[in-house]
Amino acid sequence: MQVNIETEPDTSIPTVTLHVPVDYPETAALTAALKNLSIEAATLTVSQRGQLVQLPLTSILFIEATGHQVAAHTLDNVYRVPKSLTAVGTGLPAYFLRVSKSAIVNTKQVYSLTKTLTGNLIAFHHSPKQLYASRRYYRQLKISLEQKGLL
Repeated sequence: MQVNIETEPDTSIPTVTLHVPVDYPETAALTAALKNLSIEAATLTVSQRGQLVQLPLTSILFIEATGHQVAAHTLDNVYRVPKSLTAVGTGLPAYFLRVSKSAIVNTKQVYSLTKTLTGNLIAFHHSPKQLYASRRYYRQLKISLEQKGLL
């Protein structure tokens, strides 16, 4: 397959044009894959000691709302997020899932999901931090983790 990229100053959104043979069998699959393709933000704007910082999404374990504060948790720090949890959730990639009314989890960072009498406990790789998933969101989280081979 040959790939050519041309930049145009008059274009505001990317446009993809495919040139395929008439009898190419994967035309429908290519079209579907390109329609599902999206460009995702790689960072989240957070506040640390009064200064705005761009935090890489890959380093975030989970994002949690407590009261009127929203915080992004990493392995060793907690950062304040200057948006509501709903606003943050709409701009995140698909691997971030809502696990309760007050939390969104990065499924790439999940180590285990344990169903206990007191709740559904989420543990993270190389971190003592834990989070509970509500019953409402447990099934969706479990299915997502199973598809990724994490459970």
